[in-house]
Amino acid sequence: MEEWEKYLDEGLAYCKVAVGAKEKGKLGNTVIYNTVGLAIESLLMAKLAKNGIYPQHSSISSMLREIKKLTPVPEEFFAEVRFMNSLMNFCSLEVVAERIPTDKEIERMVKFVIDLKIWTEKNLYSEVKSS
Repeated sequence: MEEWEKYLDEGLAYCKVAVGAKEKGKLGNTVIYNTVGLAIESLLMAKLAKNGIYPQHSSISSMLREIKKLTPVPEEFFAEVRFMNSLMNFCSLEVVAERIPTDKEIERMVKFVIDLKIWTEKNLYSEVKSS
């Protein structure tokens, strides 16, 4: 198994957990949010690793910008990544109260990770066929 395939498998597994937890009302919104974040990171890394690229920054917005240099990316993905970033606390020295995503926000995140999963799989598998 190649490295990109490991990232893809990981992303698909996290996506399955996030979707299942949301549908069943299990795990709580904080855990679902974190699982969606892990799925997004892994799916984006699969695309990057497939192309031998390792991003300078580990933020999902940075990874998506790197991917955009390789292939067209649906514009709505950038809005969704900005939305995800708005909930993150990037190594702040300030003590910031944790913000638990609402059910509506979780629904939006899960929809995005499903869309990203579908796009990533199509994109990666079309690369494999053309190789």
